[in-house]
Amino acid sequence: MQYGNEYLETRVMTATPQELHMMVVDGAVRFAMQAEESMADDDLETSHLALNRSREFVVELISGLDQDSKEAVVEQLRQVFSFVYRSLTEADLEHDIEKIRGVLKVLNIHRDNWGELIAKLK
Repeated sequence: MQYGNEYLETRVMTATPQELHMMVVDGAVRFAMQAEESMADDDLETSHLALNRSREFVVELISGLDQDSKEAVVEQLRQVFSFVYRSLTEADLEHDIEKIRGVLKVLNIHRDNWGELIAKLK
């Protein structure tokens, strides 16, 4: 397992800021998908834990935004990620799998768009 940790550490240390953002988005998606699967299986404890992890990644997305920026795109991203965070919280409290699915749609759209941005920057 040590090899996996070293690989991840190297990957993070050599990533561009855009790639780091993508890794965080991927983490949020991965745990939201786990929550969706667990909730579908009526495993609410596992779903709760996965939703917590997904929210942790979303907090990282929000904190990674330039807090002093007045740029419209930064404010829009802040609003999108805040919506995602609230929806994950509501999904957890209400045991609402549809809210998780809605979050996954939003995050996957963002991921696709971010991937296109990375491709254009290379």
